[in-house]
Amino acid sequence: MKRFRFRLEPVLRLKKIAEEKKLQELSELVAEINRRSSEIESNEAKIANLTDKPTETYDLREYSYLQTYIRQLLTKNSELTEEIHTFDEPIAKKRLEVNEARKEKKVMELLKEKRYSEYIHHYKKREQQTSEELFLSRYFSKTRGTQDGIEQIGRDPKTFTYDTGGVERSGSEDAGLSELRKLYERYKK
Repeated sequence: MKRFRFRLEPVLRLKKIAEEKKLQELSELVAEINRRSSEIESNEAKIANLTDKPTETYDLREYSYLQTYIRQLLTKNSELTEEIHTFDEPIAKKRLEVNEARKEKKVMELLKEKRYSEYIHHYKKREQQTSEELFLSRYFSKTRGTQDGIEQIGRDPKTFTYDTGGVERSGSEDAGLSELRKLYERYKK
């Protein structure tokens, strides 16, 4: 029997490729957000580091530069946070696209599984029929053999249809032998 072949396998492969592409696009957007988030964390760590130092060690000009630098970092953090919020809508759209691509792929996979189970069902059904036919043919050949006397004597019986009817035989004589004896006696005369 031929092996299982899903006719829509190329379509399923295309659905998988489309899903992987959508996932790649989504991961790129998430990577951008993560990059900005790590930049925000880095800026906050710098701010925390600068504010931990005692202010007495700075003179007025250095302190003014320090405050300006901290304000720039805070401004940069707020800009990065706004940029992150601008990614919310594209990420939501990409997630919907990924979910849609997954659904389409899942439909194809379910169809493939259904076709495979049908294939297995038909295969087992044909196998069952074949084994039943084989069993019945062996069974009937065996029963026919016992009815014909094949198994009792261990060989195929030889049958002669020519009967002169003149000589009666006993039950222990072989039928074929008595027929040959009759023919011999008939032509001997």
